[in-house]
Amino acid sequence: MSDDFRQRLAAAYDAWGTSAGTTPVQFFELMDEAIEFHTVLEREFPWDPLSGPFSGRAAVIGYWTAIAESWEMISSKTDAIVAEGDRVVWIGRVRWRNRRTLRELATAKVDIWTVWRGRAIRYLEMFDSAGYARAAGLLDTAVVSPAEG
Repeated sequence: MSDDFRQRLAAAYDAWGTSAGTTPVQFFELMDEAIEFHTVLEREFPWDPLSGPFSGRAAVIGYWTAIAESWEMISSKTDAIVAEGDRVVWIGRVRWRNRRTLRELATAKVDIWTVWRGRAIRYLEMFDSAGYARAAGLLDTAVVSPAEG
């Protein structure tokens, strides 16, 4: 694994967090044209426009555009970036506000990047999908215990 990719990825996350999620271009520069982009939402909420999967850099740019239209980043913090073999894993925390519901999502987040020849060819992001759904208004925010239901 090239330490260069890890350093460029760290810089992309720093820029992303500093800009409150408005400058994803450094991520695009790390991606192969044919990147496979996946999110935990694929299985949980396949009807959501941010669920994916997204194939190719153009589709991923569309994903980031949809995020900007639907969500406002409040904060992003990197806890660690771990690299081994062809994988680089970003571990951190993010906080977003949904532009329609004004509800917030604060969650741990893990991004797994697979790299080949210095380019990201696969990406998987994982975060609190139920929290996402509540903040987006896809799930009722009330919590009902099994005894009450």
